[in-house]
Amino acid sequence: MVEELKTLISLQQIDSQILFLKQQSEIIPSEIKKIDDLISKFQKDLENENKKLIELEKRKKDKEREIEDLNEKIRKLKEKTSQIKTNKEYQALLGEIRKVEETIESAEENLLLIFYDIDEFKKRIEQNKRDRLSKKSELENEKRQLEEKINRLHNEIEKLKEMRKNIASNLPSELYEEYKELMKKHKGLAVTEVVNSVCQGCFLHIPPQLYVEIKLNQSIKYCPQCGRVLFFKAKENKEEQQVSSE
Repeated sequence: MVEELKTLISLQQIDSQILFLKQQSEIIPSEIKKIDDLISKFQKDLENENKKLIELEKRKKDKEREIEDLNEKIRKLKEKTSQIKTNKEYQALLGEIRKVEETIESAEENLLLIFYDIDEFKKRIEQNKRDRLSKKSELENEKRQLEEKINRLHNEIEKLKEMRKNIASNLPSELYEEYKELMKKHKGLAVTEVVNSVCQGCFLHIPPQLYVEIKLNQSIKYCPQCGRVLFFKAKENKEEQQVSSE
């Protein structure tokens, strides 16, 4: 195989690895953001639950105050009994007291429900806290692993870039510029294999004479359709010989 073609193939392999690693590393920040968003949501959920608990505690205090006021009202009504002169007034006062007592009874039932809601809600908050702490620990561990992964990928990319620099330096400047243009045009694939007379870049069937020349790997050949540099793997030659002998 001609040396320049070997160099182009090596350069393409390095660039393909760099592109693959970059694509992997570009996905990771969005995954980390998802984790951060989940952790942030845990905190917001906890804050909302605490707000709801504060509201329940406020309702409890308001209801207790209401009951206190009603009991005070009954006390004052009962004080009036000594001032009543007729049975009619007395019965009316008793009726008013009964209404207030019924209101107190209803308020006390509501207060018991509020106590129950507070107790159950506190239990739920504690359980949610435990669940979130466990999940948060898992997420933070996952985040650390992703951060370590992205660092590894960046290190690998830097090593490959150094290798790439050494390989690219072996190409004539004009050929290297041509390679870079093909890389831009074809989104990272400038050099590709021909398999069974087919360009693996655009899948054009290569003309027979050109295919014969490509199989020799003695000069740089281009796809008539996409313009990519084409090469032929020697191992396929053995496979074709086996097929023809059969």
